[in-house]
Amino acid sequence: MHGFFVYLLLLISESLSIINQNKFEIKRNFLLMAVLGCTALILLSCKREKEAQDESIKLIIKDALNNERDAYLSEIASSIEYIPLETSDKSLVASLHRPILIDGTFYIIDHKWKDIKRFRRDGKFLGYVGGLGRAKGEFTSANPFNLFVDNEKGYPYIFDNTKLIEYNPEGSFVREIYVPDFKNSNAHIFKMIKFSSYYFIDALDFSSGKSHLIILDSLGSPLNQLPNFDKPEKSEKDGESDGPVEFMSATPAHIYRFNDLLRIVTPDCDSIISFDNSLIRSVAYVIDYGNSKMTGTAGNDRENSVSAITTFTTESDNAIFLSLRIGENIKSSEFGEWYRALYNKRSGEFNLLRKKGKRDAMINDLDGGVAFWPINHSPQGELIMPLSAMEFIDAADKSNSSEMKRVAATLKEDSNPVIVVVKVKK
Repeated sequence: MHGFFVYLLLLISESLSIINQNKFEIKRNFLLMAVLGCTALILLSCKREKEAQDESIKLIIKDALNNERDAYLSEIASSIEYIPLETSDKSLVASLHRPILIDGTFYIIDHKWKDIKRFRRDGKFLGYVGGLGRAKGEFTSANPFNLFVDNEKGYPYIFDNTKLIEYNPEGSFVREIYVPDFKNSNAHIFKMIKFSSYYFIDALDFSSGKSHLIILDSLGSPLNQLPNFDKPEKSEKDGESDGPVEFMSATPAHIYRFNDLLRIVTPDCDSIISFDNSLIRSVAYVIDYGNSKMTGTAGNDRENSVSAITTFTTESDNAIFLSLRIGENIKSSEFGEWYRALYNKRSGEFNLLRKKGKRDAMINDLDGGVAFWPINHSPQGELIMPLSAMEFIDAADKSNSSEMKRVAATLKEDSNPVIVVVKVKK
């Protein structure tokens, strides 16, 4: 490529030296330069496209399994906080799975009470978002994986069967956005999420077993070709087509925000796809299982197989956190043990965390407190892990953290959960 540009410069220099030739000669040389310039741009474009394709990072599961070690929280984090949520009749949280923290507010779906609660960053109860029911602005189910918060405006959204309900940061209803009417019972909508001015829908075709990614504009009109739920179409590998994005799985994809990007973990967790604000699609990470990929078939082949749990994938600026099931001593269709794998973006290390009893997490060497493994992340560079009051009290008793012991002394066994928040290193 370098030699080509040297040659191009020599041609331009030669053209300038013959500037006094007749008009025909000048036109001929100008056309020659134009053709060469266009060729150079095409070659540059091809080179950039190839470089973009090569930017995806491969995480090889075998490497992680062969590099089991203790991982320390100080490798990725600079500080840790323990935030008890206010306990009252109105704020009581019975079941906390996946809290969201954004712009100083916690959003929590209580799966038991089927409501969405808001808490301030210091744990003070702020109120509810929407409510259970069938009226406008109400939802009929409360799934923690269907609650999202818009990074730009801080507006919470919850997907409820056929619509995405939008609220303002104070929890008041704003509007509803409906999914397209596919008029086919074979179509099942897993989730719908707002990203920038677009809406992404994860839909399943029961007849073919494929999941499809559908993108709508701000008015709800499809931007990509809608899937044909009547006749299964030939699947194309992601990144090779501008048509529908298809996943060969009957389980939902995991969709989350990472900085200014939308990340999609494919249902079988073999890649993490990115979309930017211009809807440019790329593959950020490829997860290579080698010969140990879970086939879904019961029997001996599952004993040494590995599967990653898509919905428990978390990402920060400096790490990716994967939850794995390793099929040791699997009988029939039972799952194997849970393990955690950590990819350090800065060092490039990919490790399986060494188990400590029944819990495998990062050793807390920041203050000697509870071991940490994130459930979610915030756009402000924080990672989040919830603990029930009983879990927290027990962990504080066994820890060397004076701050944990101080917070535990304020709790009862039936108090609201405590959310552990760590600040990610820059």
